[in-house]
Amino acid sequence: MATTDVLAAVAMRFPEGTPILLDFDEVEPGHDPGDTRGWAVVARVDHLPLNETGALAGPGEPIATGEADAEGTRSLLFTPVLTLQSRKLATPGRLGPVARAADPCQRREDAYELIEREGEAGLYLMELLEAVAELQREVTALATDKDRLLHPAARRHLGSLRNALASAKSFADNATRFGSVCELIRRGGSEEFAVELLDDGRPCDQDSLHQMRVELPGMGCSELACRVHAAIAREKVPDAHVSPNPHA
Repeated sequence: MATTDVLAAVAMRFPEGTPILLDFDEVEPGHDPGDTRGWAVVARVDHLPLNETGALAGPGEPIATGEADAEGTRSLLFTPVLTLQSRKLATPGRLGPVARAADPCQRREDAYELIEREGEAGLYLMELLEAVAELQREVTALATDKDRLLHPAARRHLGSLRNALASAKSFADNATRFGSVCELIRRGGSEEFAVELLDDGRPCDQDSLHQMRVELPGMGCSELACRVHAAIAREKVPDAHVSPNPHA
């Protein structure tokens, strides 16, 4: 939506009193950062739960239920909500299939939830690298202080911080190689054979995270492993039982 008449037409489709929510801004991959005309207002319909007072239920609030049916079952009550959002389009006038939060802090939060949900850290580590790189660029500009706005001592400390951020960026960049992790490495092996013995600095094979099963002495059960660390376990751990995962 780019004009008020379109927004009004959308609003007319909803009953009077329909709640309106504002979602956080998003950007589509491939958008032009310098083109301010690429922003659009996107509307969608969400169905959100109601609390006992008939208002939208907040986090942790009990959800209201309707009248019991013939079997005594009460359905949870939801209401339609018009959600509006600013979105930077990759192609002006055309809504793309994928978008991510425009705010880098929100992107990192979303990416961290992906680790908790799916065990995939690659996206978060890339966002963390970009955050460190952006801070490095900002501090480098401040340390130069072309307009002589800062105390000389502040410039000296910022110069030290710039150097530290260069090292931090290198560490963050190296960490991006280890975005995926098999269960054997994640859980740390057994008490007798800790993860340090299996971790030789090589990343897990992303294409075979569940291809192998490894049981180390003292584990009592097997763990899923990628081919890289299954081979390391077979080589370094006496009596390690390594086999293909029949369900992979």
